[in-house]
Amino acid sequence: MTGTPTRAFAPGASREATAGALIAVVGVLAVQAVSGLAGMVGTSLYIGPFAFHGGQNIVLEFATAVFLSPFPFYAGAFLTLAFLTPVARRSPLPTVLLRAVLGGAGGTLALALVGVFTGAYGAFGDGPRRLVTDVLTGPLQRGVPLTAMLLAAATVAWLWLGRPRGSASASDHRAGAPGTTPGTVRPADAVPPPSFPQQPPRPPAGQWGQPRP
Repeated sequence: MTGTPTRAFAPGASREATAGALIAVVGVLAVQAVSGLAGMVGTSLYIGPFAFHGGQNIVLEFATAVFLSPFPFYAGAFLTLAFLTPVARRSPLPTVLLRAVLGGAGGTLALALVGVFTGAYGAFGDGPRRLVTDVLTGPLQRGVPLTAMLLAAATVAWLWLGRPRGSASASDHRAGAPGTTPGTVRPADAVPPPSFPQQPPRPPAGQWGQPRP
């Protein structure tokens, strides 16, 4: 991965960045699914599990609200976190949270881009106000709470990947201190002494002559 761990933008592609983005986005999706499932069960207690609510089947309404409508946000946030603002374990938590906000902004922008097409189509019947709602107010209404969920999910992803264990160790790894990176050797004074006493070397036989009687 390229870029400095403390910068907001770190363009590049890596397995760690993809894994962090996937964990964060799936976390948001899981929260949405649990919340939507609770609402669907509550509604089905009154009108039946396969009845229509507001002109739409409640199961289809659940799938639309959880998966279909926010899908541009999921895609935009995933691409942003995977290739521009990664959730990296070497980054401090404030940087990760800032990158999560930028990832949410990318997801909100994706919602607005989709709203350009849906708003332009709906403007023929509803006028320019449909374009404003689909491009501006609608994406913000969905994107702000989803970004808040993404902050928590990105923190979970950061902890899952393994956060830095301390400033000293992180700085040693960044500086390439001896013994912390492959191909380096620890200094001799850093090696612990042996736990057993060492015997003094014995002189070879015949070096000092025969012992006296």
